[in-house]
Amino acid sequence: MAAVNPRVLDDLRTLQTPGAPSFLGELIDIFLKEADGHLLKLRASYEGKDAVLFERSAHTLKGSCGNLGAQAMSQICADLQHIGQAADWPRAAMVLPVLEKEYGAVKAELEAERKKL
Repeated sequence: MAAVNPRVLDDLRTLQTPGAPSFLGELIDIFLKEADGHLLKLRASYEGKDAVLFERSAHTLKGSCGNLGAQAMSQICADLQHIGQAADWPRAAMVLPVLEKEYGAVKAELEAERKKL
């Protein structure tokens, strides 16, 4: 199963204006930059036991994932959002590595897509 839903990418391609810079390429670039930052915030807020920042970072990343079709990653972020709300640090320790692994798959697919543009 793909880490990124190809139908979502196809839908985003339809928004491209002929002759303009690649809309999808710009979205991918922004997502990858911001996702890296949110992962760092999640890790730092986990280590600092900052439940508010943890929940907020998970929430923001969840939305970004959904917009680009990274549905499994979005679901993991939803789980992390609830974990942050409950300040369930033992569960966070189990789920963060799952998120990082899924992000690796999403990142690889998006980078491959970016090269095709």
